[in-house]
Amino acid sequence: MIRKLPILFILALVLFFGGTLYAQSNLTLDQAINESMMYLSNRLEADTKVAVLNFASPAPELSNYVIEELTAYIVNDGTLTIVDRSELELLEGEMDYQLSGEVSDETAQAIGKKVGAQTIISGSMTALGSRWRVRIKALEVETAKVLGMQTYNVKEDSILTTMIPKDIGEKIGIGAMNILFGLGSWLNSDPIGGATISAGWAVSAGLIIAEATALDWDSPMVGVPGTIGIITAGVSVAWGFVRPFLYYRAPTVAAALDNVSLAIVPASGKDKASFSLSYTVNF
Repeated sequence: MIRKLPILFILALVLFFGGTLYAQSNLTLDQAINESMMYLSNRLEADTKVAVLNFASPAPELSNYVIEELTAYIVNDGTLTIVDRSELELLEGEMDYQLSGEVSDETAQAIGKKVGAQTIISGSMTALGSRWRVRIKALEVETAKVLGMQTYNVKEDSILTTMIPKDIGEKIGIGAMNILFGLGSWLNSDPIGGATISAGWAVSAGLIIAEATALDWDSPMVGVPGTIGIITAGVSVAWGFVRPFLYYRAPTVAAALDNVSLAIVPASGKDKASFSLSYTVNF
């Protein structure tokens, strides 16, 4: 029994740290933002005046989203004091830097001194295989000392899918998958695109079936439903390729849909087995 204790202890450590690492690599972007700010709020002294300076990412819209979320956390938490973002935007042109780009520590110090901040908060996001590496840090303006830093491997949730631009090849690939009743749009978290394409294919199939089964060959309507069905199918194919190039979803909608999951589950009836659609909302 005594010999087994070290083995059990080691196994417990492996499971604990393995679970922790998995949790840190399975976060959404919003969770990474909140975790980082909880950490930094505890590291910084209360009422420290901070400026959320920049967040380097593949898209300006994504950078603005993260900056706004960081700012909202600080304001709502109330532990720290924050510099109004409008002051930073005024300096953006004057000092030739971008809120969505990389900013050197020297430039960050200079900007912090101009707006009267004691600490600068900044971050970046870089691709890491199928995930994204998010880093957020706090820099002391007076000494350029890094007061705290958090890094997370973030999964590609619907916010990132929405805001990070896809290249032409990816969009064409989604369009090709849309030939299968809008599957590409459904998988790309675009329910409106998926529904309209699926509806188009359903209407097309219904018209062609009606042509083949419901009409007599001597009917004056022969050929009309089938022709309309073929045209509808062509429009559905064309729309399936166009939709990925037009699709954009607001981050608030993306975040809401991230917390909703749909599933088809078996449901037993009195006479026969059936299926029902269920949904789960996390809050």
